[in-house]
Amino acid sequence: MAEQTSLDQFPASTPVPETTEASIAASKPWWFVLGLSLSVVVGGVSSVCIKQLLLPIQTSLLAPHDTNTAFTVVASIGAVAGLVASPLVGAFSDRTSWRFGRRRPWIALGILVAVGGMLLMAGAHSIPLLVLGEICAQIGVDTVLAVTTAVIPDQIPQKQRAFTSACAGMAPNVGGVIGLLLVAHLTNPSVVWQGYVLIACVSLGCVAFFLLVLREPPAVASELPPPLRPGPFVRDFVQPFGSHDFRLTFASRCFAYLSFTILGAYLLFYVHGALHATLPAAASSVANFQLLSTVILLVCALAAGSLSHYLKKIKVFAIGGAVLMALGLVVMVVSPTWAALSLAAGIFGGGFGLFLGVDIALAVRVLPSPDARGKDLGLMYNAIYLPLILSPVIGGLVLNLWHTFALLFALAALSAILAGLLLLPVRSVR
Repeated sequence: MAEQTSLDQFPASTPVPETTEASIAASKPWWFVLGLSLSVVVGGVSSVCIKQLLLPIQTSLLAPHDTNTAFTVVASIGAVAGLVASPLVGAFSDRTSWRFGRRRPWIALGILVAVGGMLLMAGAHSIPLLVLGEICAQIGVDTVLAVTTAVIPDQIPQKQRAFTSACAGMAPNVGGVIGLLLVAHLTNPSVVWQGYVLIACVSLGCVAFFLLVLREPPAVASELPPPLRPGPFVRDFVQPFGSHDFRLTFASRCFAYLSFTILGAYLLFYVHGALHATLPAAASSVANFQLLSTVILLVCALAAGSLSHYLKKIKVFAIGGAVLMALGLVVMVVSPTWAALSLAAGIFGGGFGLFLGVDIALAVRVLPSPDARGKDLGLMYNAIYLPLILSPVIGGLVLNLWHTFALLFALAALSAILAGLLLLPVRSVR
């Protein structure tokens, strides 16, 4: 299959929806980029905060004698729901010609489902009900992320795309810190319903702002992809993996996010168990870890986005970032101390920032079709959802069989190294 190097290099004869042609001509104002970033922030405010703080605490309260297994079940089932929903909703948005636009209705629907799921989790008094709430929350959040990201190639001009992609790439992590700090300091972490209600309100406000600034003329029905049918959709679903660079980029994202999700999912357990902190102190430590890590991540992501545009190089930042992520995890493996934890937060945050600063720009450049951006970006987001499934399974297996965080974080470091190595053969992006 021939390789495409960028959305901007599709031939002029390729039909592009009218919405893209009309809206991509002019630069977007700062409030549009802010609104888009806030919409992606929801991925961290909800998913990161839930996975790193609220869900571990809630499963330990609902299943005190089988916490690892309960956490694995709830987190994995929710991630599977997102894995299915993201490309499917993206494909629906590609084919939407409503007068409110292609993406806006799906973003609005996604946040309503997400908020409903969070509120259901807030009132859950059993593991099955918690699973149901997690499924709804994950589907809703993943819908918002996939469809919002599709707005970047739809509407952001090339000269703004590096900066906007960097902002969107780091937004979930910034959102994660915001969520953790809000829950840790404005609620009682042990009373989990307070945290769920708070992040549901914050998430709704962030997406509402973007919906207010997002404008989309109705797409021309004749220029949209053909109607969605099961057979062709399955073929289209796997078609992007025929592209060498799409496969490698997808796999690299999988391993990078596997490293991140293993650390995030088990950081609270690590601080509580290996460093012998009380549960409230562990929750505060996780929030402080994420604050330090994300401040450095923010600086490195913006620098990587700007420098990659200036130097016309993307891979070097992603590969270098993956190596630093591994180094931060190695620090935690060899020295399980409070001082090492702070050092690891800085190193890992800097590395993940370099990776995220170019992550979405790289993903957009290897998309194989201009007419299926929503579906293909939704499919690319599965590179995040697969680690959300695998990380609790890997973590539960390692901790139940070997009872060691050192082995778990060593595996996370190896995953980061693989993320960098997989980008070396990518041919269409420098």
